[in-house]
Amino acid sequence: MRYLLELNQRQEYGQIPVANENGKIRYIIEGNLNNPNHTLYLKTVNGTEIGRLYADGNGLISSFTIDVVNHSLVKVKHLNNSLANLFYITRLNYLVTGNIKNGRYKFLTGVKKIATVQTTMVKIGVVLTCKISRPEDVPFILLCATLFTQWHTTPLRLPTFPPIGPRYNVNFN
Repeated sequence: MRYLLELNQRQEYGQIPVANENGKIRYIIEGNLNNPNHTLYLKTVNGTEIGRLYADGNGLISSFTIDVVNHSLVKVKHLNNSLANLFYITRLNYLVTGNIKNGRYKFLTGVKKIATVQTTMVKIGVVLTCKISRPEDVPFILLCATLFTQWHTTPLRLPTFPPIGPRYNVNFN
């Protein structure tokens, strides 16, 4: 299953639509995306909450908790280390490998690949493409991918300048 999350500054009310491979919106992620310490909610298009992700620790190990309906609590552990960017998801026993800063990483359990995430910069913002092999992993992967993107992608609001040409020219004298 493939899901697309479009992160841009046009999103209003802190909502990110999550579309499936056919372009139909399946889920909505809500929350303050400018601050990783705020809770993120994963909901259906009808507004039913599926899960949430929130911060629960500071210090040497940053910890986040994912609470999905009808599932036990899962923790996302981030070891703050200058040599490695390590993430581990408890209870599910997922190890996140790859380069999160460059936007290409995968979720593994042992040697089996559970999901891949690829971040693409487009004109309107950032698009996350999540390929998830099992339906029961969808809430966990979508919330984790949004969290990792919050840490490593800062949306910029750049000014629009008029084009420089015969009508608009610059005179340095």
